[in-house]
Amino acid sequence: MTARTPAQGSERYLDFTNAQGLCFRMQVEDDPFDACAFTVRVTPLQSHGESNASQPAFSQHALLSALTSRERDVAMLIAEGFTNDQIALRLCISLSTVKSHIQNIFAKAHVPNRTALVALLHDAAR
Repeated sequence: MTARTPAQGSERYLDFTNAQGLCFRMQVEDDPFDACAFTVRVTPLQSHGESNASQPAFSQHALLSALTSRERDVAMLIAEGFTNDQIALRLCISLSTVKSHIQNIFAKAHVPNRTALVALLHDAAR
């Protein structure tokens, strides 16, 4: 994973590229109601040189729009190469909830396993 943009000021984000060459932005947002809580959002970015007219953005892909917000979070972490245990820790959910989300993602994506899902997500990013 390579980082391209450091976190700066109140706009706390980090742009990075994963091992598969997909670009993402990780952004930290403070919880306005709890001083000890925050949210980390990871959103896909288009690669350098891609224009909006030539290809749809990764997040606009039909598969991703069919997923719930949490399923998208799980799918992005799968694409990053996270294990089920790592996903559970990252998202603060139980391992069985991760497995349920993954089964729902597989059903919606019509794929048999995470390798096929990553390939589908990678193709969607191009």
